[in-house]
Amino acid sequence: MDVIRVLPPEVIDQIAAGEVIERPASVVKELVDNAIDAGASVISVETTGGGRNLVRVVDDGRGMSPSDAVRALERHATSKLRAFDDLWALTTMGFRGEALPAIASVSRFTLTTRQADALSATRITVEGGRIGEVQEVGAPVGTTVEVADLLWNVPARLKFQKSEATEASHVTELVARIAMAYPELHLRLRHNGRTALEAPPDRDGFARAQALLGARIAARMVASSGEEAGIRVRCFLGAPELAQTTARGVQLFVGRRPIRDRGMLHALAMGYGELVPRGRYPVAVVLVDLPDGAVDVNVHPQKSEVRFSDPNAVYAAVRHVIQAGVARAPWRDELGSAGPVVMTAIASIAPPRLPFEQVASASSQTYAAQLKDAREREWMRESAQSRLGLDLDGPRAWVSQVKDRVRTSRAAEREESDLQRTMPDGVAAVAAESRRTLAAEALDAAGPESAPVVTPGFFSALRYLGQLDLTYLVCEADGELVLIDQHIAHERVELARLKTGSDTRAVATQRMLFPVTIEVRPELVTLATQLAPLLAQVGFEADAFGVATLAVKSVPSGIRHGDPAHVLRQLLENWADDGAPSEAERLEHVLAEIACHSVVRAGDRLSSSEAEALLRSMDGADFSTHGPHGRPVLLRLPLAEIARRFGR
Repeated sequence: MDVIRVLPPEVIDQIAAGEVIERPASVVKELVDNAIDAGASVISVETTGGGRNLVRVVDDGRGMSPSDAVRALERHATSKLRAFDDLWALTTMGFRGEALPAIASVSRFTLTTRQADALSATRITVEGGRIGEVQEVGAPVGTTVEVADLLWNVPARLKFQKSEATEASHVTELVARIAMAYPELHLRLRHNGRTALEAPPDRDGFARAQALLGARIAARMVASSGEEAGIRVRCFLGAPELAQTTARGVQLFVGRRPIRDRGMLHALAMGYGELVPRGRYPVAVVLVDLPDGAVDVNVHPQKSEVRFSDPNAVYAAVRHVIQAGVARAPWRDELGSAGPVVMTAIASIAPPRLPFEQVASASSQTYAAQLKDAREREWMRESAQSRLGLDLDGPRAWVSQVKDRVRTSRAAEREESDLQRTMPDGVAAVAAESRRTLAAEALDAAGPESAPVVTPGFFSALRYLGQLDLTYLVCEADGELVLIDQHIAHERVELARLKTGSDTRAVATQRMLFPVTIEVRPELVTLATQLAPLLAQVGFEADAFGVATLAVKSVPSGIRHGDPAHVLRQLLENWADDGAPSEAERLEHVLAEIACHSVVRAGDRLSSSEAEALLRSMDGADFSTHGPHGRPVLLRLPLAEIARRFGR
């Protein structure tokens, strides 16, 4: 058996840091929590390099004495607990005494603190967990903590940190949530010397929420509060049309701590009822305060999860307060007598139509309305005649042409049958089996997970037959039928063009006559500011215009579908959620989004010349079966397999 050894203190601190310090935002959270517990009324947060280079938190709280300042850097040193039972009556944000020593063990750390009755302040420097110089300095009352070169001595963890823009956005999101829970505090946040958030003190939590969420959401938000079984609930509820596909718009707090809790999310959804469809989440802020002993906040190292002694009572209180707020909301009356919002997808089950059928059935009324336009009807007639060799003058002509094709096909079958009879039995069997094997292999190759082999000039050599469902280009090649998704194909061509010329500003820019403002979360404003050079490279120019507003000054001019400002918002949302590990991946992502919104879509009618031009352009692209969103571009079906399916 190996000898058991006690780990050195610095290693123990680094292990603790692995639980507490996930990213720079974790450092900000612990330091701001300490500032709040110290009775600060003004807290300033500054970061450089997204917090990886420097995090500085300055507060005007009570400060510490020289001896307490040194003792605070020891593990589990805290002034917030006296006995075990105090864990069930916590009134502070921090209490375990792990944060400061854990942070100091993985950074170059400086603590400067002064009490109101002290003539001088105490400054302590720590590098990698080792306490250095302790000296007296001049400083205002309060505490300043500087954390430089985070994780410099733990390179294995440093490489997992995201880009500067992503980390800065996480810090902004955290500070905005703290500002939401503490409207009486004055909070400042600066990234690389630029103000990202300024939240002056406000007595009204609803007014603070409206200021942080932006004018668009604030205009459609109501407040609701109540108490049930000693559980106090305050809610700020957004209108149903603001609902999102993710829960990023939901902010949950217990004892002013931002938390994650699936039960409270479910209670929120039940409070809205059928006003918000399943799978979507309303924009809402929920703050819950419970009696002492009713909640355990010591179940997660970062205190982002809690455990309730009676979760059902908490969820019921939340649900009832939300239901009462929704019932009184002015936007509830806007629904009138239409009842709940119901979203239903109806599948079309209309039977296939023959070319000569008259439009008479009720299931074809939409098709009949389209045919009322004489020019469109003429276009369809000429298109079918030129591509398929069909005559649409009537059923008799169509049947006659079908019979001619059947006779030709049967004559070819007889010739093949005669040839097989002249072969030895073994050769004929091998030939037949070979045809079946080749057909099966060709069909497998046409699957969406395969990468079909295409030779140079393959697409321009295709014989274009027409559109299927105004979505797919139907083409004929030698010995096979080829179906091409027009949107994915055009998107792939456009993306290849944008990527080829991205260094030379291939994305044309449209300057706005007047800036367009869009409401976003505060962390997205920070993200847009950090990524301004990349966004400008692809045609977007957006500046911060308040805490939760962006002023969009220019957009890519090629975007045909959707609002370019909405495209920008969606890009920022995705980047904030996922956090691309490199600028190259972000550039690829934004170019893919521009390409997606700049090309033809399913349902767009293409003329023969347009379709053939698209096919020719596909030869010049770096072709792949899968488009930017992972869907296949084409499907190849060999004629031999088609014949086999028909039993020929």
